[in-house]
Amino acid sequence: MKMLVCMFKSHLQTLIINHRTLPNLNHCLIRPIFRSYSPKRTIDSSEFKISFLKNKCGLSGKHLIRASKCVHFDSSDHRPDSVLELFRNFGFPQPNITRIVSVVPRVLQSLKPEELLKPKLDFLLSMEMSHAMVVRIVTRDPRILVRSLNKHLIPTFDQLKDIIGCGPNAVALLKCGPFIFTNTAEVLPNIRFLLRQGIPISQIFKFVSQYSRILCYPHDRFCQVFLMVEGMNFDYSSSYFIHALHALSFHNDSTWESRCLLLRSFGFSNDEILKVFKKSPLIMCYKENHINKKVEFFLKKLQWTPSRLSCNPKVLCYSLEKRTIPRCSVLQVLVSISSTSKSYNISTILAIAERKFVRDFVSVYKDELPEVMEAYKGKMKFDEYTFKQKGLLKL
Repeated sequence: MKMLVCMFKSHLQTLIINHRTLPNLNHCLIRPIFRSYSPKRTIDSSEFKISFLKNKCGLSGKHLIRASKCVHFDSSDHRPDSVLELFRNFGFPQPNITRIVSVVPRVLQSLKPEELLKPKLDFLLSMEMSHAMVVRIVTRDPRILVRSLNKHLIPTFDQLKDIIGCGPNAVALLKCGPFIFTNTAEVLPNIRFLLRQGIPISQIFKFVSQYSRILCYPHDRFCQVFLMVEGMNFDYSSSYFIHALHALSFHNDSTWESRCLLLRSFGFSNDEILKVFKKSPLIMCYKENHINKKVEFFLKKLQWTPSRLSCNPKVLCYSLEKRTIPRCSVLQVLVSISSTSKSYNISTILAIAERKFVRDFVSVYKDELPEVMEAYKGKMKFDEYTFKQKGLLKL
């Protein structure tokens, strides 16, 4: 018995010594069990979310990363599957679903999609839109799905009808520009202002379909730009009026003045600068180095005057390297090698379609003059262009 007691004391003493030499016994043995378990649960949840966004929603790259940070769900959450099922049943193709989720990922977390999302789709259908049209509209601006039906979408449509004065025209505008639903505070006052200024409804349709960003400008800025264009005596019914608003809306005063200073450095008068802008407003949107290279080519290489260029500013809209120089080089080859005395209207030749130019000025001469094809491909360039130009002496 004494022997057993001694053995027990010895064993107990050994345990005490081991416990003192291993003070972090709990940390080493127990905590790692919980640590290995808890992160595993988090990783599984994150992996499921990423897998869902990638495989079921079709997201990848930066859209996948962004969406994974915006939504929170795991395998026990049935909301994302319900949302996708609703989209598919309505007729959304997979690419459209991918775009919707990439723009508004939080739509996947909609509670009861049949009660929250479907009524918005049905509201668009009630405006005499087809399923295909609703799919197109929602795909163009998926933010519609996260706007309140009763507090935003319906009141926006009602306001637009009051402004336009016609329900069908309001529907037609929304078909052209779904952004009206999601930029209401800026767009509706700007449309109302245009109508009060006498802008035809046909022009407003062009604004919505071509230059939607202009209508999204803050109302004060939009009115300021409009008054600037109005002061230049543009015809409200012309496309130049819309292009001018677009051009000036992206310029501050200093940018506009820098473009004017550049043209003045080439000898353009203020009247000639205004003429350039009125005939080709988008030229003033180009970068200064692009404007500089094109103007320099026409004034120095082709011997045009600022007056002539201001009467034909559309020639500055064409690519210098891909269109203007190759075509001028072809004409120079024809003149240099064939010694023809024919004169050319450069404005017309630059404006004609590529296929017609190749047919009339390249293909018919390529066997007799192989240099024509080399010039057209940009392999031949000239320091001086000596072919005759119609209208050069007159101006």
